[in-house]
Amino acid sequence: PGVKALSDVSFTVRKGEIHVIAGENGAGKSTLMKILSGSYQRDSGEIIIDGVAIGHNSIKEAEEHGIAIIYQELNLMKNLTVAENLFVGRQPLKSGLVNWRQIQSDARSLLAKLAIPISDVNAKVRTLSIAQQQMVEIAKAVGRDMKLVIMDEPTSSLTTKETDMLFSIMRDLKSRGVSVIFITHRLDEIFAISDRITVMRDGCHIETVNTPDIDKSRLIELMV
Repeated sequence: PGVKALSDVSFTVRKGEIHVIAGENGAGKSTLMKILSGSYQRDSGEIIIDGVAIGHNSIKEAEEHGIAIIYQELNLMKNLTVAENLFVGRQPLKSGLVNWRQIQSDARSLLAKLAIPISDVNAKVRTLSIAQQQMVEIAKAVGRDMKLVIMDEPTSSLTTKETDMLFSIMRDLKSRGVSVIFITHRLDEIFAISDRITVMRDGCHIETVNTPDIDKSRLIELMV
């Protein structure tokens, strides 16, 4: 075609690292993440996890391989409770019926483990703040024991305090060996949270660098 969304992009995410994908609008960041998460189909190339090439053609298959994505537009059922959202599609059963008591107990344990300040797991998601809904989305991914959690512009609608809370959760994921791919347009956030940065431009991989080895001016130069 006249314009390729992605062209010969290759990069590595290490276990237990926070890896930023940086680039201007239209650089191909979100398209690449949608391929990794099973939303889009790649035309060529491989996705390799723990040395094994995998193929997934749907979000469900990607999740089976341990990859979850959290979009800027949250994927929650707002008419359901926090607990129901956390365990949708994998509700524990008892005598053939949904075990609501266990769902609520497991939801409280999961939120406590992530230090997410939501006290009422029976609250409807629509009653929560945007930041709290974001945390529910993250907890839903973590609760499925994902190896890689992709966060696409999660801080765009968060306050500074809420962003700090999100960063705390990201560091906790990192400490437990979960890898995080983080996309943000805010340079300060990139340097505050990331271990490495992959720069994309015009659908191509430009460079991957250790965050301590680069400054803002050099990052901007690579991006533009």
